[in-house]
Amino acid sequence: MRSAPANPRSFYLGLVALIFLVLPVAMFWRPGAFFFVEDDWAILSQMVSHPFWKYVSMPDGEVWMPLSRAVYYGLTRAFGERYDILLLVNCLAGGLLAFWFYLFLRQHLPSLTALVLGLIYGGAAALTSLTQVAFYNNALLCYNFFLLALLLTHHYLQTASRAALGGIALCVWLSLISWNFTLLAVWSLPLYIAILGGRGERRKFYGVSLAVALPFLIFVLGYFTFAGFTAAASHNRGIVSGFPGPYFLLHWLFGACLSPFFYLFWGHYHYPVWAYAWGGAALVLSLGVIWRWGDLREKRLGLWALILNGLPFLLVSLARYQRGVNQAFAPRYAVYTLMGALILLGTAWTIGKRRLGSGPVVRLLPPVVLALMIGGQIFSLPGWEKLYGDMSRASRDFYQGLNLAGEGLGGGPGDRVPPQFWYPERLHLTWGQAVNIRRFLRGAPEGVSRPRT
Repeated sequence: MRSAPANPRSFYLGLVALIFLVLPVAMFWRPGAFFFVEDDWAILSQMVSHPFWKYVSMPDGEVWMPLSRAVYYGLTRAFGERYDILLLVNCLAGGLLAFWFYLFLRQHLPSLTALVLGLIYGGAAALTSLTQVAFYNNALLCYNFFLLALLLTHHYLQTASRAALGGIALCVWLSLISWNFTLLAVWSLPLYIAILGGRGERRKFYGVSLAVALPFLIFVLGYFTFAGFTAAASHNRGIVSGFPGPYFLLHWLFGACLSPFFYLFWGHYHYPVWAYAWGGAALVLSLGVIWRWGDLREKRLGLWALILNGLPFLLVSLARYQRGVNQAFAPRYAVYTLMGALILLGTAWTIGKRRLGSGPVVRLLPPVVLALMIGGQIFSLPGWEKLYGDMSRASRDFYQGLNLAGEGLGGGPGDRVPPQFWYPERLHLTWGQAVNIRRFLRGAPEGVSRPRT
């Protein structure tokens, strides 16, 4: 019996998926270079200080993320001190995220344009903030589930499949309990139906709205049950006491609009002047081209891309604007907002190519812009690697110097460890917690000493 020939489309998508998985590993994975830093230690200290269910359900500052906490617990329990494996998992999750984004771009842009923009996203240096610190599996899980919900929303728009509607609700729930950045972003899903579907899709709009509202309300109930209102106000105590002023709007503008375009040309938040110039020009030109020459569907897509970027920052800026505008440029946010920026850029390029034909500008501009974007990602990587590498060396030295017997630690079990590889305002680590963390990562029961290495 002869087997059926392989589907060329499936083979192509499988090959592309493999490329997307390999790209972040090749770009960001540096075996032996990194170790537990910053928020890794904060969450590890909570693991060894609380029972499992208490650890999973407790808030992290203003964020409640039981799923990613459980995943991080399982990974550290399974792999312990082998931090490289945790980072490899993050790199693969980053590649999967870029692949989902590529599949979405294919629905709206030419195949080659979608592939190029998807690869730029998968190799964007901002991803180092998520792939070189194991703790940030939370953002990777959050974004992956959000993009799956977006793909299912597009599928539901085409087919009205009830299974897709159930999948949207599940992915929204999983996204929210992984990290709360998408708390308002999930409402871009019914708006996708409303804006891209047109007037004839009212029933589908209501269906997706319900699929988003149910997990949203369940999350809110869980948040206030396990985290409480004090968690929401933990960073900005006056978060709802008064109407936000111009600093809120400035924070929102930078985070939602300017930051992602700067990250297109330089992958670190210490941007050179030319990245400001090119990023600002790309934003203005993209919006101008779409508004001036785009057809109705392209204008709708551009509007939705702006909403996609703007919605989450309505909440993030409210929670963070009092702490300074610099946080609007946090790379973990840019990993999300780069999606909207690339949708705008790709849509503008498609329109410009159609409008200008095959003239010299059309032939020369793409290679120049691509070279600047790719060069900006590659040459900004050393800044990230130095930042995380320096902290990792201090962290590893500290960790290897711990004595599991609890003697000669430089202080009593309840004394605080001087900050070396974390932000002291975020974490107050004691010597006792540090020793218990080493026992936990080595799989040693509490109170049992193992030979020092």
